[in-house]
Amino acid sequence: MDWEEIKTLRAVVQHKTVRGAGDALGIHHTTVGRRIDSLEASLGTSLFNRTPDGLLLTSAGEHLFAVAQTFGEALIEAERSIAGLDHELAGALSVTMPEPLLNTLFVPELPQFVEHFASVELRFDTSLSIRDVARREADFAVRLDNNPPDTLVGKRLFAYNEAVYATPEYLRRDPKSYRWLGWGSATQGAPEWVRTSEFPDNSVWGVFPTIPSQHAAAQAGLGLAILPCLFGDADPGLCRAGRRAPVKSRDIWLLTHNDLRRTARVQAFMRFAEDILRRNEARLLGELPTNLQKRTA
Repeated sequence: MDWEEIKTLRAVVQHKTVRGAGDALGIHHTTVGRRIDSLEASLGTSLFNRTPDGLLLTSAGEHLFAVAQTFGEALIEAERSIAGLDHELAGALSVTMPEPLLNTLFVPELPQFVEHFASVELRFDTSLSIRDVARREADFAVRLDNNPPDTLVGKRLFAYNEAVYATPEYLRRDPKSYRWLGWGSATQGAPEWVRTSEFPDNSVWGVFPTIPSQHAAAQAGLGLAILPCLFGDADPGLCRAGRRAPVKSRDIWLLTHNDLRRTARVQAFMRFAEDILRRNEARLLGELPTNLQKRTA
């Protein structure tokens, strides 16, 4: 049996569809299907039942999956240990972080990193799903999280701040007519973030599930958006709504696996990331004087 086929089996079990497994593995869903077909052909048995709830393991599939879990964990541990022995400032480094943070703070500074560490190839992952550093889905993570996994090591920097934003034209309306731009799948009732705001009685409208989509919807004058101060304050077309000061959101963490923390390229990028974030702390907290002047009366 081919190890890539076994990894594909594990991904299908986790995501229950070939498309979801393909997205997680970074391959086309047709490749997932071919690998599963090849694995079933080599074993002479069906490993999955196709159901309305997705692909579910047969008895044979459950047996193979249990065995695959055992040696899969051993192989992943070996990969981490070997990678951790690498003291050369060279090679690929997989980094996961939110795309707005990457584009706003890190990309403008990357030429400096590349100049000093030309032999390190940076591979960024900005997918919405959280990559598992412990399973080598990424080597290094900039996480916005109040409870990072215990399996990772690293450093907590500080919590970034967020505030409520809208266009100046929108804020000239009667506040009773304001509406919130929704984050989740349900827009009925008042979620906690509405009840604790300065506008607890205003309705929630639509679903804009990412920071970029919330930002764009606010720019279009569709409603009130909760945005990190880093993005809201920097936008000349938006103002803070209400009089409340920015509030703390999630902690910013720099994380890796214990087996990789002494790897030279991981240490180099951790120093680089910490320097960028600390130099931009005032922007992340919404404390720059020019930004505070944008708060509406």
